[in-house]
Amino acid sequence: MSADLQWMEHRWGTRIDLDAPAEVITMDGVHGKGVVRNASLSGALAETSFRPALLSRIALRPSTPGGEWLEGCVVRVEGDAVAIEWLDPPLHAVARLLSLQHGPEPENGRESVASVSTVVSLLDWQQAQG
Repeated sequence: MSADLQWMEHRWGTRIDLDAPAEVITMDGVHGKGVVRNASLSGALAETSFRPALLSRIALRPSTPGGEWLEGCVVRVEGDAVAIEWLDPPLHAVARLLSLQHGPEPENGRESVASVSTVVSLLDWQQAQG
């Protein structure tokens, strides 16, 4: 039995495919637009127009009503995307990002509350499973 020492999975949680526009800013003040391609409890993959340094701090905010800033660390740069690992984000902010899988929030906010609560329930269940 051999192990591939060149690659190790660091993700915690299931990745959810997204196509969510977002604002991205580095701690150096570089600001730009991006698109979150997938996200999980532990982080996200976002396409950006700039290349932050590996292990630098970065903040990302979905461009939707109620989108909150999520701080993270750049753990991988590949092609036109950066992999971000969250730094202790509030669960409701991650749930709101993951709920974007179903499209933008409706004007009245009723469906968004349901979808966010559904995502939070799933995340709570996933955390309990270990």
